[in-house]
Amino acid sequence: MKQLYPFFIIILLSLSINAQSFEDAWRYQKDNLTGTARFTGMSGAFSSLGGDLSAVSLNPAGATTFTTNRITGTFSLYNVSNNADYFDQYKSNNYNSFDDRFIGFDQLGAVWVFKSDVSDWNKIAMSVNFNKDTDYGNNIRIAGVNDAGNSATTYFVENANSVPLQDLELVDDYTSDYKWLGENYDYGAQQGYLGYQAYVINAINPSDDNNTQYVANANYDKVRHYNKIATTGNKSHFDFTLAGTYQNKLQLGFGFTAYSIDYTEHNSIEEDNYDTTSDLQYLKLQNTLRVEGGGFGIKLGAIYKLTHGIKLSLAYHSPEWFEIDEYMKQSLHTEMINNDIFDIKPDVENEFAPYKIITPSKFIVGVSTVINKKIVLSADYTYQNIANIHFKEKDADADTTYFDNLNDEIADTMQPVHKLNFGGEIKLDKLFLRGGGFLSTSPLKNTQDAYAYNGYSAGLGYNFGTFVIDFAYMYRSEQITKNILTLPDYSNVNIDSNKYLFGIRYNF
Repeated sequence: MKQLYPFFIIILLSLSINAQSFEDAWRYQKDNLTGTARFTGMSGAFSSLGGDLSAVSLNPAGATTFTTNRITGTFSLYNVSNNADYFDQYKSNNYNSFDDRFIGFDQLGAVWVFKSDVSDWNKIAMSVNFNKDTDYGNNIRIAGVNDAGNSATTYFVENANSVPLQDLELVDDYTSDYKWLGENYDYGAQQGYLGYQAYVINAINPSDDNNTQYVANANYDKVRHYNKIATTGNKSHFDFTLAGTYQNKLQLGFGFTAYSIDYTEHNSIEEDNYDTTSDLQYLKLQNTLRVEGGGFGIKLGAIYKLTHGIKLSLAYHSPEWFEIDEYMKQSLHTEMINNDIFDIKPDVENEFAPYKIITPSKFIVGVSTVINKKIVLSADYTYQNIANIHFKEKDADADTTYFDNLNDEIADTMQPVHKLNFGGEIKLDKLFLRGGGFLSTSPLKNTQDAYAYNGYSAGLGYNFGTFVIDFAYMYRSEQITKNILTLPDYSNVNIDSNKYLFGIRYNF
């Protein structure tokens, strides 16, 4: 266990009452290396090269690098290996996308090229492209004994405190009462209700209907946790691009991007190892979070042919404006010392107030060279100031205090991210060999590890004339942090992923 930086703890603890946090914004704005097999095989170092539909998503000016009309489709499979460290206790688990679907659809697009011999604008190109940005599919397991003695029971105590006992008592049924608390109090009161109804907590003054203070119904020194986090879904986008080449030297492009987010998280938290005299002996809280969202952004790009073999590029991605809808369904199971069992399963899916996320703008600088028309070398540098992530209420009349505080905390704890992608391709008659690498710094101040990532890729292609087949392999390594509810203790999770892609390019 490493020390978690204080301000980041504050951000993560914000999940106790509201569903929104920095982790949400980071999840929805980050892009994994994905796209066409050729693009992935060269580690995405394509902003100055163009001539690839995923490269056009990176820099819209690259649309005019195409010499013919083209359709491209890409499919993939991937697997993930997770290793979680919780109080120096380790838990490993694997996920395979093949378990959820036969094959993934990563990219499909087309470009149309129009040439001119009578204008300084030698070429105009238009393209439309679907590209998956991020696969959310994964299964993480965290297990171990909490040596700090922090229990999930405190989560229910803290959320119940200030709620009158009479409002936590069962009035009608679990569904009606739980729904009433959400409508008349908030999500926190619902957590207190679950804890009280499942005998996780007791009222300090049980004979007083106006009691607002509660205590855990458990005795413990150290508790054991087992946390299962299963996620599915993806973030994807559609690009609509228009680009032109001026005097065969300067390529300019404009792109409009529409984003879609589909994310589901099943989070199961188990706790036991209480004292043998404790009334509470075991609890299991299950949360299912469902997220739907959409957004848009604008991209501008330029590529300049410095010499016959060297190109320079600059691309600007505007902030991305997202609107997010979140839904949560819960249940709580407990087992007592006298063998009583309680299952609290409100048939309610909470609908949180919709909100907006505005992600920071992005700048991409690239350089590439072609040697003897057989060797291509390329590199990209990307700058994005993550401290500028901004949450905003969707309802103009909503209270802005929570989001204002969260935005201030993000600005204080986040920093700019620097990314480097580099790759190359060798042409051997009709065969193409590719490879590359990539890395990104951490968005958190005072750390080099959390949420930083690195990796490499390799690929090959074969030209059959009117169509080309491409294969690619990509490896990525990343470390993230996970908290159990709002406990101050966290787990480092190392995530190693392998992705395999197959693509077809057809010229017409």
